[in-house]
Amino acid sequence: MKLKNQLNLLATLITAIPLACIVFVCINYYLRTQKNMLLTGYEQVTKLDSSNMTDEDYKIFKRNVQLLPKTVETALVDNFTGLVITSSIKELPTNSIVSQWELYLIMGSNSDKYFYQFTTLKTSTLDSIMITRVPRRKGVPSRNQVLLTSLYALLSLIVVICIIIIVRLSITINKSINEIDNETKAIADGNLSKKIEFNRKKSNEITSISESLEKMRVSLVEAQNQKSKFIMGISHDLRTPVAVIKGYTEAISDGIITGQDDINNAMSLITEKSNQLEDMIDTLISFTKMNSVEIRESMKTQSITDFITEIINEEQTTGGVFKRNIITDIKFEKDVLVPFDKMLARRVFENLFNNALRYTNDGDTITLTSYIADNSVIYKIQDTGIGIDKTDLKQIFNMFYRGTNSRREEGMGIGLSVVQNIIETHGWKIDVESQKNIGTTFTITIPY
Repeated sequence: MKLKNQLNLLATLITAIPLACIVFVCINYYLRTQKNMLLTGYEQVTKLDSSNMTDEDYKIFKRNVQLLPKTVETALVDNFTGLVITSSIKELPTNSIVSQWELYLIMGSNSDKYFYQFTTLKTSTLDSIMITRVPRRKGVPSRNQVLLTSLYALLSLIVVICIIIIVRLSITINKSINEIDNETKAIADGNLSKKIEFNRKKSNEITSISESLEKMRVSLVEAQNQKSKFIMGISHDLRTPVAVIKGYTEAISDGIITGQDDINNAMSLITEKSNQLEDMIDTLISFTKMNSVEIRESMKTQSITDFITEIINEEQTTGGVFKRNIITDIKFEKDVLVPFDKMLARRVFENLFNNALRYTNDGDTITLTSYIADNSVIYKIQDTGIGIDKTDLKQIFNMFYRGTNSRREEGMGIGLSVVQNIIETHGWKIDVESQKNIGTTFTITIPY
């Protein structure tokens, strides 16, 4: 259950308990009112006005008394003479005379068997008392008692269920919060070795955060591994030109290299390696300075079809110089304008083409294709080089990652990461397909 739903349910249950108690108190009060606690036949008796009863009303009353249930026995006794005017109580026969003392004796002898009720009735000629009694039913609760007992049981059950659910929800929420707190603290402390466990079946916001934290932990571990590989790689790449520069300068200063031609050759190599070091440093600086906001601000709406045509023509010329077989296929039915940074876009296409040159040999084929499809400009560069290992294919765009095939080549493993960053900032898309020893195809999709 979602955490939001759990909190809503918790609030509802907390509110429901006092509401249920209020409803129960109201029902209990209603059932215990005089109207509901009096004897059967109360409605028929209370319809009469005891203070203003006419003779005709009195006759009607006598008839109504006869209509009462058989379990209700009544007697109407004159308050002054003790005359039993009418009666269904066998101890008080009609037209008999009964004193107050005898009446109390009759009630006392039968109080364990009957409930008694007295009502004063007055007319213009008569002042009387109506006696009503019903038998006591031992062990048989009244309807109100049954209803109240049921309400007690229902309320108790509701309260118990609510308390159980509230406790369980509180434990679940508290446990989830503690787990997420411990997980974030572990990551903050740099402990990335412990896998974050979460139950997919109990999906809520907390498990979603745990899942995101686990993905972040894995990404951080991968980033650390890539960083370590990068440091090892860049150390090797920087050490090589530094060693050459150091070796030749020491050889010249120690007099090992003495001939002018040899010195000139050594100085040329030193200059070449110095330029190589400078290029590496510039690449690192440009990579760290690359900012998506700055790239977007530098974009200008211009013809992407003209730009790609220009790039392919340049690559065709360059490929010929490097003894590659270049095949081009450009099909643009119209001119397409999109916003892009021309310098950065050139860097993307040149990087992909340079990789194709690097991982192919003399006489290998590089195919450059571009066309319009589905409101997008498509650019493909396909080579017949050494290909990319499947283990490397998913990570070639990762920062600092260097595949197994690139170990023999110079570079710092950030070229394709820069390419992807530029492409995604432009809102474009890049895909790669490759098979070992068959070749690689990069596809750039530019929507318009």
